[in-house]
Amino acid sequence: MKLKIPATVASAQDLTALLLEVREYAKWAAHEAIKKRVNASHKSDDYDLSPSAKELLRNWDSDDLDQLISTVEGYVSSAPTVTLTLAGMPPTSLKTQLVSWCRENISPEVLVAFRTNTTLLGGMVVRYGSRVFDWSFKRQILESSGKFPEVLRRV
Repeated sequence: MKLKIPATVASAQDLTALLLEVREYAKWAAHEAIKKRVNASHKSDDYDLSPSAKELLRNWDSDDLDQLISTVEGYVSSAPTVTLTLAGMPPTSLKTQLVSWCRENISPEVLVAFRTNTTLLGGMVVRYGSRVFDWSFKRQILESSGKFPEVLRRV
């Protein structure tokens, strides 16, 4: 079965947290199924899932939660990861846009880890495996350091 990760789940840590939630839900669902089989009169409240977990379950084509759990476990350990280093932590809306862009343009299976480094001053550094793409302002300033005296003379 194909696993479709919600855009709100960016990194391996997010996916691990989602996996823990799905495991707890699976325990609750199994317990409810047993109570139904033995005609227990006590009814538990519905299990409160996060929007990400609801989306993951909705996108899963099967009712087999054990298979979903094992698929997510395998995914966490083997998924490709892109690391985005920014000067500051982006708001949730921007993180979701960046994750969606990476999944549309790089790979639907990619996980995106966010890091911060205030010395970048702005822009971003993208790391995928051994490849690093530096689009930070710091790099641009350092590459243009010879032009600063000329600019200051004109001011």
